[in-house]
Amino acid sequence: MQNRLRVKWLLATVAVICVMSGIYYADLLRSAFLRNPIPRSVESIARGRQLFSRNCAVCHGAEGRGDGVAAAALPRRPDDLSKIAPPPVFPDGVVAYRIINGVKTMPAFKSTLSASEIWDLLNFIRSLAPAK
Repeated sequence: MQNRLRVKWLLATVAVICVMSGIYYADLLRSAFLRNPIPRSVESIARGRQLFSRNCAVCHGAEGRGDGVAAAALPRRPDDLSKIAPPPVFPDGVVAYRIINGVKTMPAFKSTLSASEIWDLLNFIRSLAPAK
């Protein structure tokens, strides 16, 4: 009888944790289905490059390799953005979510960049991947 009670308690606890995780990560999960509304054009990539230079290069480096001048002072080296997996492995909406909300030591840019700037920045970041 006591084992059944423990199993029920364990299942209830797991269920609560799953529900709470789903609530906590709901925005991130929704963002996985967002598509970039700004076409990846030369103009968009150029705008994104300017935004990247102003906001991101100090940590990520000029070409997004994680080797910016501030990188050495950080507790963890910034990600090499040229290695971000393309959709569907790493959807555009998830990258945008991380830019908007920040991640680990990276600051949030939701109050700094407009929606179109975030998508232009994403287009530049996607352009960093080596051509296949």
